Amino acid sequence: MKKIFFGLIGLICLVGCDKIEPENYTIYAGAPLVWEQGTSFDAVQRAYVEKYTGPKCSNCPLADATLDAAHHQFGDKLAVISINHPAGQGIPFPNQPDLRTDDGTTWDNYFGINAIPAAYLNRDKAKQYSGSMDNITADISTAIGASPVVGIEVTAEDSEGNGKLEITASIVFAQNYSQPLTLTLALTEDSLAYKQILPDNSIEDEYVHNHMLRDVITDVWGADIDCTGAAGEARKTTVTYTVSDPTIKLENCNIVAFVSDKSSRRVLNCAQTRIIMPE
Repeated sequence: MKKIFFGLIGLICLVGCDKIEPENYTIYAGAPLVWEQGTSFDAVQRAYVEKYTGPKCSNCPLADATLDAAHHQFGDKLAVISINHPAGQGIPFPNQPDLRTDDGTTWDNYFGINAIPAAYLNRDKAKQYSGSMDNITADISTAIGASPVVGIEVTAEDSEGNGKLEITASIVFAQNYSQPLTLTLALTEDSLAYKQILPDNSIEDEYVHNHMLRDVITDVWGADIDCTGAAGEARKTTVTYTVSDPTIKLENCNIVAFVSDKSSRRVLNCAQTRIIMPE
């Protein structure tokens, strides 16, 4: 999918520079975000799960069931992105949709995934969850119970109904944090029905897949957050993103946003939102 987005807030110039008109902004995939002073809000700690799956993986529905139950338990304090493995059991059946993405493959290669299902909580590379992932629920609860370093909220709207989204991400520091951070924005889609092998090795023709990665809107490893990291600091950024794939049903989509330590890529906090559509 073609990724195009740009900052809406404007570019800050040194005193004496000429004003840059909107039509002259540089627009390209992975463009840096433009940040401005935000409004403070209560930081809520959430958990982010990155799950690697595939339509030919018979154990993947067991992992789906575990994470679906976790969603019922934790509600909006849990965000999940499901990524189809680029090879083997991740390859789609003939005449079925291929939901593998280049960005998902980049993340898959980072973790060195060689068997699915596999998942990571807050991108803790030291611990991989596999199989039915029964032990991940307790760890999600522990992660949610931690004191947040940084809070994040996100909104998204398609005001014209033309696939052009306005996305605003806001962060606030609950504690001092001195290391560089990045913001990642991703588009996920629910209610995708296509073939899936089940644990008894039968094939369900219309298995419902949720949280599927459709595109990473920012750079694949996120965009730099312009901040000092001082406790109490609030920042926000607004971007416009155009969805160019006509097969995507925005009414079934979420925007997932997460803040990561730039060096370790560990996720500090996350948020997700449905897209507001015209009535």
